[in-house]
Amino acid sequence: MTEFTPQTDPRCSKRITTNRSATLQPSGTEEPVQAKLLNISMCGAGILCNHNLAIGDIVTLNFSLPNYDSENGLSISSKIACFSKVQKQYLIGVEFSQLDTHEELVIQSFTSYHERF
Repeated sequence: MTEFTPQTDPRCSKRITTNRSATLQPSGTEEPVQAKLLNISMCGAGILCNHNLAIGDIVTLNFSLPNYDSENGLSISSKIACFSKVQKQYLIGVEFSQLDTHEELVIQSFTSYHERF
C-alpha cells in the first residue's frame, strides 16, 4: 500500500468558482480593462482578461457579488501574484492588499453560501 501525502495549497482560503464580469484598473491608467472573475476567496481572485500585466503590478479590481436580495459592488486594491497566457488571453491571479470590513463580509457571505453545495 502506498502512503498518501496530501498536497498543500498555498492559498489562504478555499476559492469559489464563479463567472462574473469585472474590470481591472491598473495604477497610472485611465481606461479600465474588461475582465472575467473566475474564482474568489478571502485573500484573492482568479481573473481572465485580454491585457498583459506584470507580477507585482497594483490594480483595482471592480466587480459585484450577489446577495440574497441585491448585488454588492466591490472595488478592491489588489496585487498581481501570477499570470499565464492562455491562447490570446491572460489568466491572472491577484492577492487582495487589504480588505475593509464591508468587503470581508460580502466575500465571506458569498463563499459561505456556495461552500454548502
